[in-house]
Amino acid sequence: MSRKLKARSALSSSERERLERIAVIEAEAEEVFGTPEKTQSWMLKNHMTLGNTPLSLLDNDIGADEVRRVLNAIAYGGAA
Repeated sequence: MSRKLKARSALSSSERERLERIAVIEAEAEEVFGTPEKTQSWMLKNHMTLGNTPLSLLDNDIGADEVRRVLNAIAYGGAA
């Protein structure tokens, strides 16, 4: 995003979709964790169930669904 702003370049449709997925998941995670700091920490740490960081999986809807599944398990005490 920083590069695009500096270059005054428009985002591609895939970049816009990824940013939208990140924003939606970030908002959902903040509801679960309560603060932006805890959310950011969770998004950037490797998660054993996901096999990577939640942020790295948000390139597509399949990855976003996996991240949502883990967030729901954390929020409601289910198995991730």
